[in-house]
Amino acid sequence: MTETESPVAGDIFKSLLLKGILMIILGIIMLAFTFSSILAIDYLFGIVLIILGIQLLTSGSTFLGEYKRTWWVILLGILAIIFGIVAFIFPAMMTLYIVFLIAITSLISGFTDLALAISDKCGMANRALVAISGILGIILGILFIISPFVGAFVIVQVTGIFLLAFGILAIAEGYMAKKAVQTA
Repeated sequence: MTETESPVAGDIFKSLLLKGILMIILGIIMLAFTFSSILAIDYLFGIVLIILGIQLLTSGSTFLGEYKRTWWVILLGILAIIFGIVAFIFPAMMTLYIVFLIAITSLISGFTDLALAISDKCGMANRALVAISGILGIILGILFIISPFVGAFVIVQVTGIFLLAFGILAIAEGYMAKKAVQTA
C-alpha cells in the first residue's frame, strides 16, 4: 500500500477483486456444470422454503405485531416446509415449479406491457419499446411453458454469462478505483 492510498481504498479494491473472482468462478461453474447448478438451485430453494416455513410458524401467533393467532400464517408455514421437503425429494419437480413460476410471471408481465403500450398511459417514445418488451415476455413465457427443462438450462446458462460479465466488471471497477485513489 502506498502512502497516498488509504486503508479504506485498499479494502474497496480487495472486496471488488474478491467479488469479481467469485462471480467469475460461479459463472464458469454454472456454464460448465449446468445440470448440477440446477440441482443446487433446487436444493437452495428447498432450504429457503424450510427456513421461511419455520419463520412463519414461529411468527404465526404474533404476525405483524398483533398478539393473536393467525391460522393462515401457520398454514402457510406448514405448506412452505412441505414444499421445501419436496424440493429435496423431487428436485426435478421443483425445477418445473420454478420455471413455470417464471413463465407465468413473464406472461403476466408481457400482457401487462402490451396493454400499457396499447393504452394512452404510455408516452409515444416509449410505446414501441414497451410493446416489444411485452411481446418478448409473452414469447418467453410460452417457450418456458412448452419446454420447461430447456427453460431451466437457459436460465442457468444466461445467469452464468451474466455472472462472468459482472465479475469482469467488478474486477475492472476495483482496478479503476485503486488507480483513482493513487492519482488523487
